[in-house]
Amino acid sequence: MADSIEDKIEHNESKMTYENYLIWLRSYELKSGGWVPRAVVVIPSEEGNGEQDLNDPGASTVSTREDADSQAFTIAKQWIDERLAGRRQDRALPRS
Repeated sequence: MADSIEDKIEHNESKMTYENYLIWLRSYELKSGGWVPRAVVVIPSEEGNGEQDLNDPGASTVSTREDADSQAFTIAKQWIDERLAGRRQDRALPRS
């Protein structure tokens, strides 16, 4: 059983969890060569459900699927962290 994110990516696992969110790594290969990082984040039901498709349109392609998935996980993790930070900030605002 793979433990770290790097081990999971190396073993081609595409489903991971982070902060109660499910992340599907969906990096894809271009016909012209190279891989594009892509992830789909599934939002937990207690936070409203839904999915967020994430990719970095300005990113250049990478040579391996593992590198693309690693970047995709980083993008997804950052999106989740920003979402959670915003929710924490919303809760901290005084109610009028």
